[in-house]
Amino acid sequence: MPPRPRAPRGPAGLAPGSPSGIGATTLGSGLPKVPRPRRSTPPERDPVITDELWARVEPILPVRVRRRRYPGRMPLDDRAVLTGILVVLARGIGFERLPKELGLGSGMTCWRRLRDWQQAGVWPGLAQLLAEELPDGKRIDFRRVATAAGPDTPVTRRPTPPRAKQPSAVAAEFGMTLLR
Repeated sequence: MPPRPRAPRGPAGLAPGSPSGIGATTLGSGLPKVPRPRRSTPPERDPVITDELWARVEPILPVRVRRRRYPGRMPLDDRAVLTGILVVLARGIGFERLPKELGLGSGMTCWRRLRDWQQAGVWPGLAQLLAEELPDGKRIDFRRVATAAGPDTPVTRRPTPPRAKQPSAVAAEFGMTLLR
């Protein structure tokens, strides 16, 4: 029995119609497990909080009091968390994408501390001070985490519009509506 003919393969061993063979990285969405190209280039270097700047920032931050009984894990240093927040804002990434290799805590820790500072009402003044004092403060988008309302407004990670309640497809088929 003669061997079955095989489909022609390219130089990398890929079929001509495969996603990698047709330049899937340039196509972007639509193809499964293919990363989308970055929209912006990352900064040349991440923001650094100098000792002089930290001496001006530290008195502004609220002091957190730990519980005496069952204090839990020791909280991360405010300076490291603030640096993590600035890295997220400078790179234009989400908090969940903050690299742990930088040693600035997790993105969720940075987000929670930012939320606490926003609720305490110190973030607008802190953001203005950082925008003026950091060497690359003008390129950091502080509007992305600006609080539009007062300190009583809950801060969300991702704003979502409120959705109206809709009856299920089966209920709608039988003419049922929501009474509440």
